Amino acid sequence: MFSKGNTYGKGRPLLSSNKVTSEIRDLGADLLKGEIEVFKEKLPTLNDSDYIKAIGLLVKMVMPQLRSTQVEDVTEPMSISVEIIDRIDQVTDKQIDAALDSYKPINKY
Repeated sequence: MFSKGNTYGKGRPLLSSNKVTSEIRDLGADLLKGEIEVFKEKLPTLNDSDYIKAIGLLVKMVMPQLRSTQVEDVTEPMSISVEIIDRIDQVTDKQIDAALDSYKPINKY
């Protein structure tokens, strides 16, 4: 377990790749290099559904995978004002009614 003040190891440097993952990726690339010509020959002979599946798998290998992100949509500026009233007789009924009429609850859903 790493804890504050650990002097035994610093771990892998930031953004460096895992050695095992790199070796497996290189091995897979080497294996596929030898199969490119066979793939080029067999791809046109596939039926439509298998052809589309093969192209879909290739696209996954070539294109970066999209990751979902969550965006919070704020349509109104958020501001809160608080007025402290010591006694109710410091304000009139009209002021209270106006404050209540201007209140807009925030709809989160």
